[in-house]
Amino acid sequence: MNPKLLPANDDLPGKIDRVVEETGEVLKAIGKIGRFGIENYYPGGGQNNAAHLLSELADLRDAISRVENDLTDHAKIVLIHDGQKHELHWTSTLITTRELRELIGDEEHDNDNDFNAEHKVIAVCAGQWHREGLEWRFFVDPELD
Repeated sequence: MNPKLLPANDDLPGKIDRVVEETGEVLKAIGKIGRFGIENYYPGGGQNNAAHLLSELADLRDAISRVENDLTDHAKIVLIHDGQKHELHWTSTLITTRELRELIGDEEHDNDNDFNAEHKVIAVCAGQWHREGLEWRFFVDPELD
């Protein structure tokens, strides 16, 4: 990533544009690996395709982390009940599936994979747990916090 080529607009839309651009660079690097092989390199020398992909992945991680930092203030779950809108707010609380299963007293699943395959959202009195990858993020009801 050349810092001089970063989007001039450093607001949230500009940061999202950078994620899109970096995703394209990762896909391009993956395409080169598929076509020429993971250990291939430019005829004039330099990084091989594996090293190039690692570099592009690092750029994408940086772009994603910058977007994530700005998105958290906007991230909410909107619930509509009887025409009334209610919001649950994003929190930094992130736990493993095992921790969530212990927290809610899950005894019907033999393992974390079965639990995750069956659940995407777990409602609790103070909000909801939402699965993110293989972990769980808590969205809190600000009226109960």
